Amino acid sequence: MRMTKGTYKILTQLGWKHKEGTVGYDYPFYVFREAEHSGSKDWCLSHMSSGYSIKKNISLRHARQLIEGLKPYPLFLLPDAESIAKEQNRMSKWRRAMIQNIVNQEEKP
Repeated sequence: MRMTKGTYKILTQLGWKHKEGTVGYDYPFYVFREAEHSGSKDWCLSHMSSGYSIKKNISLRHARQLIEGLKPYPLFLLPDAESIAKEQNRMSKWRRAMIQNIVNQEEKP
């Protein structure tokens, strides 16, 4: 995933907004940081098509680890948050727990 400075979109309660900062895309996820933030743990991981925020205030290294852990799940290929929520309800508790464990895991050394 190559990081570039420029404009990216995030989903807020008021809808999609364009922001300036640094962003990297690794379908179906993207990692971004606003221009005014430059700390090592200021990165956010989100889902591209739905805009759903997966995890905030993480390092770039941790974001890359999470992407590698979450990519194998076809759930993230769905186009919007509503579809993802419906699919999560259909998933077994075990599979939901697996995904949640990946998101909650600490950064690997």
